[in-house]
Amino acid sequence: MESANQMGSWSPLRSPGIAAAAEDTSGTRIPRKSRHIVDYAPGVVVDRATGTTPPAAALLQPGDLVLFNADSSDDGVSPTVDHVGIYLGLDDGGKRRFFSSHKTVNGPTMSDLGGESLLDGSGTYAKTLHTVRRI
Repeated sequence: MESANQMGSWSPLRSPGIAAAAEDTSGTRIPRKSRHIVDYAPGVVVDRATGTTPPAAALLQPGDLVLFNADSSDDGVSPTVDHVGIYLGLDDGGKRRFFSSHKTVNGPTMSDLGGESLLDGSGTYAKTLHTVRRI
């Protein structure tokens, strides 16, 4: 399935579409783009990177939106959030896992294509976690 066409429509299988699937039951809409979800989605910001420290992973609860600045090349004056996922909880090995649509043709995956889907260690997503939002 294509993730976007020339008209800019989006597939529910792209990263923000996955977040929209977790939409608030009150009917409040989640913004379409991850850079807007970070500030304008319903719910509360649980924690946010300060520039020197990442959000506290210990505060995560399954279902939280995890937002990343995974590609620093698109930053302006401040970091640009460019990826979003849904926190799933701890896997059998005790690692914090999330679900998202990685930047690959394979669409949504919990596999480690395009970067480990882990919030622990020194992988891309562990290092670039920017904001945790709870709906």
